[in-house]
Amino acid sequence: MAAGHLRSLSLFLTLIHLIVPAETNSSCVTRRCLAQMLINKEIISQPQTDNCTVDVFLKYIIYQTVDVDTKKLLFTSTLKILMVWNDPALAWNTSVYPYDQVMLPVKKVWTPNLFVKNAVNVLSEPTSSDVMVLSDGDVTHQVLMHITVGCDINLYTYPYSSDFCPIYLDGKNPMGCGSVIEIGETWPKGRERGDWRTNSVESSQDENGYNYFWVNLETRSFNPTVTLVIPSILIMLADMASFALPLGGGERISFKVTLVLSFIIFCSPLIRYHFCVCLFALVISMVQSMLLTRLSADGSLLPFSLRKWCKRSKEAPEPEGDAHTGDNESEVPQTTTSPNSEDSTLHRMVKHLDDRTKEDQLILDRKCFAKKLDKICFWIYVGIFIIYCAAIMYMFAFYECEVDHLEF
Repeated sequence: MAAGHLRSLSLFLTLIHLIVPAETNSSCVTRRCLAQMLINKEIISQPQTDNCTVDVFLKYIIYQTVDVDTKKLLFTSTLKILMVWNDPALAWNTSVYPYDQVMLPVKKVWTPNLFVKNAVNVLSEPTSSDVMVLSDGDVTHQVLMHITVGCDINLYTYPYSSDFCPIYLDGKNPMGCGSVIEIGETWPKGRERGDWRTNSVESSQDENGYNYFWVNLETRSFNPTVTLVIPSILIMLADMASFALPLGGGERISFKVTLVLSFIIFCSPLIRYHFCVCLFALVISMVQSMLLTRLSADGSLLPFSLRKWCKRSKEAPEPEGDAHTGDNESEVPQTTTSPNSEDSTLHRMVKHLDDRTKEDQLILDRKCFAKKLDKICFWIYVGIFIIYCAAIMYMFAFYECEVDHLEF
């Protein structure tokens, strides 16, 4: 009887041992159990290879230009990158765990670090808190990179300029270990930002295996043309039209002063050479009008007339006796008039009229001479304006300013 009980107890314990592992194995084939099993491995280091590098394939990159700082020559962009690599330590047997993929926390596995060699500032963050792991060890991960690089944008032909800005992307650390990246598809998103347009984004690899993104940018010329170029041209045309105003009276000078002040208000440093030339021409035109006005009114370009100043200083005051004599003579009634006195009075009147005629003729001659000089200055001004416009068109069409974008 005791032997029977012992056999029953032994059979019961054997059944318990058989049932418990079965239940345990059943619970460990779930997807969550698989994820926990991979997490428990604590694989947060780079996959170890003979050359301490891991091949990382950037399946696609979505590029977007954020800002172009033309004052500091800084170029800010955003890259959304989907990367794939293989980590053999994260593979599992599908006969035990019948799943092709599993999601793992991004902080519990190793992920590649991407570097931008020419960056001023880089901020990288995952777009999701999880990564996807396949049964063969392939890991898929997506990151969002905010990049600011220094780019010597060629602004020589602004606001009709276009240029390239490079983004030097790499996955290796200074010791030569890390990720060897291969770039797949790349396409831009949100091509127009502010005054700039993104034409294209191309990836290339040099002979040393370095990967570059070449971002082709061009200015959206409509806004700068309307707000900067056209107003400057109109002000220059208005300055040329102001030559139709008369020299005398000060209307022309006040108008030209108004043009100079209005031109200074909207000057932009982006086209400082153009504004410098225009401002210099406006000031010269204003000074020329002031000098010709002085010449027309006084016959001299000096702040004083040297001949008149010397003449006045040499004139002697009239004697007091003569003044009294004249007063006494005026008080004495003239009863008789001699022929000599009539001739003397007539001679003085004729001389006075001749002097006034000569003075009026001198004034007319000065005004005529000033007007002729004004016309000559006008045509010189128009010629300089035409030459300047032709020089700008020639330099825009045939001259290129070379910039070394890889000097960093």
